[in-house]
Amino acid sequence: MRFHRIIATVFVTLFVGINAFLFSDYLGFEKIYLVTERGDTYKIRVEIADTFGQKQKGLMHRRRLEVGRGMLFIYQEPVTPSFWMKNMCFPLDMIFIGKDLRVKTIHEKVLPCEAEPCELYSPSSPIQYVLEVPGGYSQLFKIKSGDRVEFETTK
Repeated sequence: MRFHRIIATVFVTLFVGINAFLFSDYLGFEKIYLVTERGDTYKIRVEIADTFGQKQKGLMHRRRLEVGRGMLFIYQEPVTPSFWMKNMCFPLDMIFIGKDLRVKTIHEKVLPCEAEPCELYSPSSPIQYVLEVPGGYSQLFKIKSGDRVEFETTK
């Protein structure tokens, strides 16, 4: 009887572990570079949000985001998404990036939503990526519309 319990425990552990791996919203890390028109380059280590669940959750309920870190939302084709700051604990800069890897729109120091309905933030034209970084990052490093983005993948 004890042998059967051990086998059942091993089976359940493997089943749960495999399902957690296959169906989790694991966020991979990549490096991207913001390159300004002045020629300055800033490296940001980003979490990738490319599934519906990852995009929906975003950075909600996190306590902080360090300078040099961010979240990159990836869309398969150009879209005009709307973002809000529900369940956020700190301000963000939202950098909307076009298919051509150029910054199109920046919403700076966007504050967490205190009460619904939350304000929505959208780009001025269709984009393919949204980079969220700590509030004030764009001003600190003088990131502007027209600056470009370069990707370095680790996959």
